[in-house]
Amino acid sequence: MKRRMFAALLLTALLPVCVFAETVTFYDNTGAGVTVDLPSEVAAIVKDNQFEIQSRILADGASAALIQAVAGKINEAYTRLGQYGIKTTQPVTDAEDGLNDLSENLVRVVPDSQMQQNVWAKAWLGEALHIGGGLNAGLSFISIGSLIDAAEALGVDTSNVPSSLPFPTLTADIRASFPFMPLDVGLTFSVLDTDKLSGLSHALDNFGLGFYNMGFDFRYPLIRHGPLNSVLSLGGGFYYSKGDISVSGKNAAVAMNYKASTFKINAQYSLDLAAVVPFVGARVSFTQASADWKIDVDWDRIYTAEAGLVGLAQKWGVLPKKFSGSSSSGFTDSIRPQLYGGVGLELFHVNLTASGCFDINSRVPSVAFSARICF
Repeated sequence: MKRRMFAALLLTALLPVCVFAETVTFYDNTGAGVTVDLPSEVAAIVKDNQFEIQSRILADGASAALIQAVAGKINEAYTRLGQYGIKTTQPVTDAEDGLNDLSENLVRVVPDSQMQQNVWAKAWLGEALHIGGGLNAGLSFISIGSLIDAAEALGVDTSNVPSSLPFPTLTADIRASFPFMPLDVGLTFSVLDTDKLSGLSHALDNFGLGFYNMGFDFRYPLIRHGPLNSVLSLGGGFYYSKGDISVSGKNAAVAMNYKASTFKINAQYSLDLAAVVPFVGARVSFTQASADWKIDVDWDRIYTAEAGLVGLAQKWGVLPKKFSGSSSSGFTDSIRPQLYGGVGLELFHVNLTASGCFDINSRVPSVAFSARICF
């Protein structure tokens, strides 16, 4: 017990040393150098933006005493982070790291959700007129724990924000085949904005999610009538997605936007066993994706005990109110082989299909279920 108490006291004594580890020199209104101690992450911000920050300080005509007072209030604020609901000793760094991590996850996961749209068990291959359409629910889960970490680093309450999200939630699709074309063609579309869904918006409170998906594909017959009425088809398609995720509080807001364009080629083999149609397939997708994030934060309203002088730190850029980042991948950077399969059930004019997919590179599983009316 004594050892634990001693370790805790030692950690408490060393914490300010660890946090306020760097010195920075500014110049006051007389041109004299003013050297102050700052938290290490704040010192890094100053060193990366030295010229702009110094210009603002001189434009304000700040004296050495004022610069020292502002630095002192920043240091005091960093000793009270826990009191302001901030669960870290380096809020700016952790917020940036969290959003950079989430943007990379989005770039990896969004293409998997695209591939689960408009999956049909059996190919219609131009021997007769067919048309069908309905709803497809596809789930490709992504953890947004890093977004929650980023928000909490800024003192935002995330108690009602889910730790993972499915992409997408729901799509509408249609597929048609005509006697004069030896292929079938499918279209898919979905849109969601939680701000426009009053019940969901109220339930999520300070959390927002929106996305838009559209795509088309085609399949061409390689084998029309194999054993057990089997069909082997070769196809291709294009999908485009964009969306946004946001978490906001009274004093800070975190937002992210993403978009992805994907081309795919695939081969699918199915059996027609009366009303049951099992199928398997393989595909390769080529994706160009990007995710951008931004943070808006009012440190003067968060650090209430140091308000005023912290406001000057914001004005000068020592504590930035806005910062951002991004992640992206090109078509040749993101070649994704996938295996998929499932089973379809045809009952009169009703078509039910359950499918699953596994991305070999990202190791992300995805599932989908569809209900359609066909003629």
